[in-house]
Amino acid sequence: MITLISLVAKLRARPGKETLLAEECVRLAQAVRNQERGCLAYIPHVSVKDPAEIVFFEQYAGQEDLDNHRQTPHYKAASEKFKDLLAGPPEVTMLKELK
Repeated sequence: MITLISLVAKLRARPGKETLLAEECVRLAQAVRNQERGCLAYIPHVSVKDPAEIVFFEQYAGQEDLDNHRQTPHYKAASEKFKDLLAGPPEVTMLKELK
């Protein structure tokens, strides 16, 4: 049985960095979708009520795929850029599918 790994990651932009953060999230999502076969979903969203809040929905075929995601050059490059764009660390919620 395959156990999918799902998570939600919330990011908050520093004041004045909302557009730059959104652009970087779109670039990262494109790279993930084009290069990571084990990533089944990697979808950034912006809050309708708060343009400083970006929420990612992510789903991976397994734990190894999530671990590999965090080691990719595009993830590491985005993480470096996020240091200047984020107001604080991302809030990550791991999810377990109900069956």
